[in-house]
Formats: sequence, C-alpha cells, structure tokens
Amino acid sequence: MKIGKLSHSELQQLVLSRLPQAAGTVLAGPGIGLDCAAVRFSDGQVILTSDPITGAAADIGRLAVHISCNDIAACGIRPSVLMMVLLAPPSCEPDDIRQIIDQAAEAARKINVSIVGGHTEISDAVSRFVVITTAIGFTYGDSIIQSGSGRAGDTLLMTKTAGLEGTAILAADQADKLASHLSPDELARARSLLGKISVIEEGTCGRRFNVHAMHDATEGGILGACWEMAEACGLGLVVDSAKIPIDPLTERICQALDLDPLRLVSSGSLILATSQPDDLIQELARKGVLCTAIGRLTAEPDRVLLTGDGSRELEPPGSDELYKTL
Repeated sequence: MKIGKLSHSELQQLVLSRLPQAAGTVLAGPGIGLDCAAVRFSDGQVILTSDPITGAAADIGRLAVHISCNDIAACGIRPSVLMMVLLAPPSCEPDDIRQIIDQAAEAARKINVSIVGGHTEISDAVSRFVVITTAIGFTYGDSIIQSGSGRAGDTLLMTKTAGLEGTAILAADQADKLASHLSPDELARARSLLGKISVIEEGTCGRRFNVHAMHDATEGGILGACWEMAEACGLGLVVDSAKIPIDPLTERICQALDLDPLRLVSSGSLILATSQPDDLIQELARKGVLCTAIGRLTAEPDRVLLTGDGSRELEPPGSDELYKTL
C-alpha cells in the first residue's frame, strides 16, 4: 500500500465500515473529512482527536502538539489538555528524546495546553521517531462547529498560505538538497514558518462569527482539505487555484523538489465555510492573520478546480506531496 493516509475508499472499506455502532452519548463520530469526536457528559461535551507525526524528522515535538490542537480549534473550541505517545528507535540517544519533549513542552506552554500523560518507549518496531498526540477540549451547553455543516452558497475561505507545515519540514529535512536553490537565511526563514502553524486564533474567531464549517488543512494540502469539507457536507464546490496564496519560499522549495504546493501538508491553514466572508476577513486582518476567499460550496455535486487554462475535476486527496521526498 502507498505511504500516507489511507485513501477515502480504503478508509471507508477497511476501517469505518467495520467499527461498532457508537453509543448514545457520542454526538459526533468518525467519518470522511471529520477529525474530531464529540461525547456528551453532564451538561457539556468533550471533544477529542488524535494525530501522528510520521513524515518529519526535525521539530516533531512541536508539530505533534499543534496538529492535534488544531483539529480541536477547527471545532471552534480551545484545546485544554494533551496526551502524547513517543515511540523511539533503538538507535536514538537520550538527548534526542529530551529535545522532542522540550519542543512539545514549549509549544504547549505557548498555547496554554497541559500535557497530562501518554507513553514513551524504545522499540525496534520503528526505524525513526513516531509521535502520536491526543488533544482534548471541553464545551458546556454549546454545539461544536463540524466540517460537515457547510451550506450550498457558502464562501470558502482559507487562512495564511498553502503548504506552511510542509515548507517548514522540507526546509529542515531536505536542507542539503535545497542548499543550491535557497540561501541559509532563506532556509531559516522557511523553517520559521512553523511559528504560524497554530490555528487556534482563527478557529475561535470563526466560532464568534458563526461560520458554518471549518477544517484544518493537513495531509493532502489545501485542495485535499477543500475536497474533504465538500465530502463531509455532501456538496459540490468550486475552487480557484489562482486565488490560493502561496509564500514565495514555498513556491521555490516546491519547484526545486518538483512538488505541488496545493497538495502539500498545510497545517497552519484553516478552511472556513461562511455566508458572511467579508466580516471574518476583516476581523482576522485586524489580528494579523491573512484570510482569503478561494471558492464556494455548491448544491451541484461537481467538485471543480479552476486553473489558468480552464477547469477540471478536483480529485480526492491522495498521498501527500511530502512523502515523495522520503
């Protein structure tokens, strides 16, 4: 099988169709394009999500914190606590583990999330570090925003620029290959894009502005996230590739490595569906967050990508561009 997430058909056939029926306390369970579960407790809900870091070598402690917390933020909820599992290969050194934990601790402090437990193990089942985090958030009496709640006619917005996470990973892990294309200062600036990877600010802002749906852009990039949102909503969509902002450093790195920046892992960008885009764009601009209208959800089932030379069907996300470099 291919490296990366299961295809949507594989996920449905091999995993989702085989799960037991959810208990009555489960308000939101697993599905295509759905990253978080919601479980009722007393007069509130607990929101849960899990994610691994498998495609990066550097900064994995920091990445592991943000990718799970971003999924909670995409529900319009601030994450509260985190569980972390660290699997290390026998070749690792104590300093390697110490560095990953220090990265995770620093990232958690910055977003006010507590790391409350997990597991750490040296195992010959892995050849490099694997970090898996479970983030948890709480809400009392409020419904969460789900990626499948978008409505036909909603404008699709995205925050920041395409391929943020992938750019930072590639600048760190493929520095030798990129040395003839970018200067050391440019590689350092590309790696610093990791500082923009949290979407907690825009996720909580989206909730205040009553957006209908939000989805964190991870593996499969911006285009993959848009397709997944449409799938979760049971709608079609139109996305204009020319309107998707791309950082010049991302463009140069992708050109050097022959990658598509629109299909590159994009944690740090949030896709939002709203009927009032202007208000949200202006509010996020006041907070220093770029927010751009890139398309719309449609009642027609077609999923269309507009390009410079016409239009074509927007295909479901496949293996992320990042895995081409491994």
